[in-house]
Amino acid sequence: MSIRPGSRQSLRGMIKLQRLTKARHEMALARLNAQSAAIAEENTALFRMQNDRFENGAGIVPPDLVMKRLETNKAKQAGLSEQMVREKRDLLAVSRTIDILCGRLRQLEQVMERAAAAEEIEEYVIHTIVGGTSLP
Repeated sequence: MSIRPGSRQSLRGMIKLQRLTKARHEMALARLNAQSAAIAEENTALFRMQNDRFENGAGIVPPDLVMKRLETNKAKQAGLSEQMVREKRDLLAVSRTIDILCGRLRQLEQVMERAAAAEEIEEYVIHTIVGGTSLP
């Protein structure tokens, strides 16, 4: 890996952007989970209304309306599930990209540290040879 002056900054910038993208996917996934939970809660209330209607005979909402709403919720839930799968897939891809970029940044920093250490050793050797002593 060749060391270019902007490499470290470029990698850090890309990592920052990928982390922002990851946060966006996490927020979208949280929103989808909240919507799914709201639908599940509504379905529970609808089933409770149906049970109350059959047990007590006191139903305010017509059964066909409840069934229609349950079917609508089922379709919404299926759509949300598909979106959640896509968001999870995208989130995993972004997470993997972040891991790769962080690995490359670590490698670059190690190369730069080795180059700096080699330069210090070279300067020491030159100073020792020029000075004519073998001890510092």
